[in-house]
Amino acid sequence: MTSICRTIPPKGGMDLLGVALSGGGYRASLFHLGVLARLADSGLLRQVEAFSTVSGGSIVGAFYYHMLCEELRKDRVLTDQDYRDLMQRVIGAFVTAVQEDLRNRALVSGVISSVIPPQITKPLLSFMHRIFPSLNTDVVFASKLEQGLRALMFHDTVLLDWQQPPVHPSNRKPELIMNTSILENGQTLYVSTNPDSVLWARNAMNHGVQADELQQLPIAKAVAASACVPGLFDPMDIRFGDHGVHGVDGGVLDNLGGHALELLRQSDMTMLLSDASMPMAVESYEDVDAVESFLRIQDLFMNVIRDLRMGAAGDVRIDMRCDLPGIDSTVRTLAMTMRTDLNAFSEVEAYTLMYVGYRSCEEQLRRKQVKDELLAEAAAETAWPFMTIREYAASPTPAYLTMLDRKRDKRFAIPKPSITQFISLAYLLLYATLFVYITINHGVIEALWYAFCIPVLFVTCVGLLYLRRRLVKDRRRGTLAQLEQSNFRL
Repeated sequence: MTSICRTIPPKGGMDLLGVALSGGGYRASLFHLGVLARLADSGLLRQVEAFSTVSGGSIVGAFYYHMLCEELRKDRVLTDQDYRDLMQRVIGAFVTAVQEDLRNRALVSGVISSVIPPQITKPLLSFMHRIFPSLNTDVVFASKLEQGLRALMFHDTVLLDWQQPPVHPSNRKPELIMNTSILENGQTLYVSTNPDSVLWARNAMNHGVQADELQQLPIAKAVAASACVPGLFDPMDIRFGDHGVHGVDGGVLDNLGGHALELLRQSDMTMLLSDASMPMAVESYEDVDAVESFLRIQDLFMNVIRDLRMGAAGDVRIDMRCDLPGIDSTVRTLAMTMRTDLNAFSEVEAYTLMYVGYRSCEEQLRRKQVKDELLAEAAAETAWPFMTIREYAASPTPAYLTMLDRKRDKRFAIPKPSITQFISLAYLLLYATLFVYITINHGVIEALWYAFCIPVLFVTCVGLLYLRRRLVKDRRRGTLAQLEQSNFRL
């Protein structure tokens, strides 16, 4: 099945360019940053008329759009160099953001708030905060997926803030579409920054929502709704008028994001599809049980949906599935198979994915016979931060490959018993005995208070401190400075 339908026209003659950013967690986000950087070097980034984003693509697409809107509030014409400078700031800020473990912060807070009623936890944590002022108790209740995105990236921005036209009329403001799968009717909700977009007519038909009803929708919630993986995060409740819908990962219905661009498409729009997914693995089974069969069928369904979407969209497809000049095949494979979580990514991992995205985009532009003057501009490449990874990507060292292959990370292996673990076990047995004793002599209510709440509070506080320490440790792992040291060890 071919994914390329036509040639990209020269920059001067390009009227419309639609860019789809696929899902795939932070792996996709970082890959897309490299693609956007290459478009900036080619002078194509400011030609983009629309971005359609899904899941990890929505995270980075909204992050870029947030900073772009700040530039468009200035009363001057933005040049190609302005877009390169903008991408430099986006990359720097995003690399810092992805070194925070957003997934685990959301999951830990969700488990705590689900198991322990806030009527108990809040007063106890407030008391602990008075004793230990450095303890950040807000993380327990304010770090679920939406709150984490709000704190790390989007703050109090709402959709209306992004619907204002650019101050200078010569600047082009692209439409951003964040795709969300709605549980109620199995249709996509297109959260568009253009209140006059034809996609709002589709939303009105499918969901009964108008553009003005979602103007106060927090961007953090819109991005979370596009990125909340079913089974991992709770569906996002999106309210409008006197009713609402529940949204989950947009990749359930279209992990590529191309369908929204097809609905917008005009005769002169060229579609560029940045696809950070990996091909479905070929398996060999001796014996398959019901659970394994069920999970495999889910993969088959998603692969079929992807192929169907690919057949209808994507004039230019940028992915990691083919060999790339200047990138070792092992490095490309490790980048393509990197985890799709929203947990912390090291500096080396982040820059590798960006570099692969940059070179993949460059290769596709060359293959599609882009005009010589466009390639001449790219000869003077911007000094992107991820270019520091170039020599390692071409000739990987053992330390570099170890940093990329996190599947070899043994941090989560079962450790040998230690004195501390024996003490912890004795502590738990003591409280179990105390719980039984108080239950027999004073009743269940008193037992729950004295023998349950106290250890839960202790474990919660220690867990928060441990999580904070782990996040800081993760940020120190896999830096370029460590890569340059020959004595790097895991």
